[in-house]
Amino acid sequence: MDKKYESLFTPWKIGKVEIKNRIVMCPMGGTSLFGWFELTGCHFDKEAAKLFLERAKNNVGLIIPGIAPLKDTFWGKWLWQNPKMFEELKEFMKEIHKTGAKLFIQLTAGMGRSWAITELVAPLHKNKITRAIVKPIIDTSHELASPSAQPSRWAHDIICPEMTVEQIHEIIKAFAKTAKLCKDAGVDGVEVHAVHEGYLLDQFSIEFFNKRTDNYGGSFENRYRFAAEVVRLLRKAVAAITLYHSVTQ
Repeated sequence: MDKKYESLFTPWKIGKVEIKNRIVMCPMGGTSLFGWFELTGCHFDKEAAKLFLERAKNNVGLIIPGIAPLKDTFWGKWLWQNPKMFEELKEFMKEIHKTGAKLFIQLTAGMGRSWAITELVAPLHKNKITRAIVKPIIDTSHELASPSAQPSRWAHDIICPEMTVEQIHEIIKAFAKTAKLCKDAGVDGVEVHAVHEGYLLDQFSIEFFNKRTDNYGGSFENRYRFAAEVVRLLRKAVAAITLYHSVTQ
């Protein structure tokens, strides 16, 4: 082997997790282990699992599948309410670890104003009656909820509702509950999805989008409070799991 490539095959650590080499499969759209954008609801994606296992067998040291929203887009079920999915994840992690690879799960608080509301769904959201009718299937107000009331990134005639403090706390708790299930399933680490593409946690941190006057808006400390509380509760809930949070990178 050419000496200039030798460092690629040396071990390194993220927190307490040692990774056998410097080859990392980074998260990409459409590669989530949890089929979250399907009418059937969130589930363990066996086809995606095959892809990741193949990469692991071909000497990828660290695999990070694409984002996993904490709540299903359809039917409104939280990830932590799906024990079967985590049972399947546990069996999959055994196979991953046989290869010597490590795997992190990337969790996201949501998209906020960047949620891509489609031309089909937009008219349903605009009408209060149809919005209420479809809520059990797809809760557009939850998906669009943002730091402050503001136009959707993709449909400027739709105003995203301001997220309530209760909703913020519910998401923070969901991070901890989901991460604990990931740990119990043998997952090596959790990545908090932030500072990427202007999704929900990003919007809270940016003064231009965050016009709140409570503890989650205004000062620098307040605007980062949401993300900071996520990390604090995660560390408390899963002390033994690695947290790789791009918020602080």
